[in-house]
Amino acid sequence: MLPATAKVMFIDSVVVSKAAFLSKIPLNKDIGQITVKQDGNAKQAFVQFQNDFGGRRIYADGDTTGTSLYSQFLLGDGWSKPSEIADIDGDTFTFPNYPFLCADGTTMYFSACGPNSIGKRDIFVTTYDSDRGRWNEPQNYGLPYNSTANDYMLVIDDVNSLGWLVTDRFQTDDKVCIYTFVPTYPRLDFSADNLTNNQLEQFAKITDISSTWSFGDRDEALERRDNMLKKNQSLSKSETEVPFVLDNKRIITSPTELKFLGARKLFKQWRELKSMIKKTQSDLDLTRSAYSRANDADLQSLARKIGQLEKELQQQYRDIHLIAKKIRQEELQP
Repeated sequence: MLPATAKVMFIDSVVVSKAAFLSKIPLNKDIGQITVKQDGNAKQAFVQFQNDFGGRRIYADGDTTGTSLYSQFLLGDGWSKPSEIADIDGDTFTFPNYPFLCADGTTMYFSACGPNSIGKRDIFVTTYDSDRGRWNEPQNYGLPYNSTANDYMLVIDDVNSLGWLVTDRFQTDDKVCIYTFVPTYPRLDFSADNLTNNQLEQFAKITDISSTWSFGDRDEALERRDNMLKKNQSLSKSETEVPFVLDNKRIITSPTELKFLGARKLFKQWRELKSMIKKTQSDLDLTRSAYSRANDADLQSLARKIGQLEKELQQQYRDIHLIAKKIRQEELQP
């Protein structure tokens, strides 16, 4: 596997707490959202990815004996029934978790243990075959993304041509390192570089990211990342300018852009509910995080709170879709 090591430029890295690394991945808001989905019966956290439109999500669920990946789609009256991704065989890919679906909607990365792993937990990639209506057999993503340690998650931002690899290689038990890299298509290797096995091994292990900076324009990549972070911060501050898609020609950011008084009143309700959803989601994420660290005495009460917040969030999503429908009916009336 060493000769097939991918030639990747790692532009930056940061060591963070293993328990909170999801919040440290600076994912572009146009790509989607990564959250923790806490199991109510086991002291174990599972990761959920939801796409940028908020209409599709893939998440891990299970218990201490095993996990599976599931998918859901947002329908008119709420989320569809969870559908297990049975194409990812639990015997071959044990404890699958940390899914990430690319912007193309067909490429998914996840990590799992098992006989196909280089070390402990490895990154795997699979693609969806729409003709057959199933996921292709996952493939180990290889070096340097995987190692003899735990490699938890791979995230690709195709919009900004950036990626993040989360691994605990070279780290203490409570830490992980998040590497920022520039993905390449097609995948490049070192076959034309005449490297010794020792040199190749250094790239495979990611022992020194500065040795990869000659593989591309690091300054330009850092600028892309910084611009993306500024854009995300700007979006977070613009709570009063949440875009509403009225039709395929108009996007509304202010009630004054609507003609009818009824639609304007509904738009204000819609915007307030968007803020409520964000607050509920934040409370839910914090409670799930607390659950994963709680002692036995607090587990039951936290589990109840998680259930209550999940029901509240689901109802808020139903309400906001109903209000959106009413806005369009009011504004687009003949």
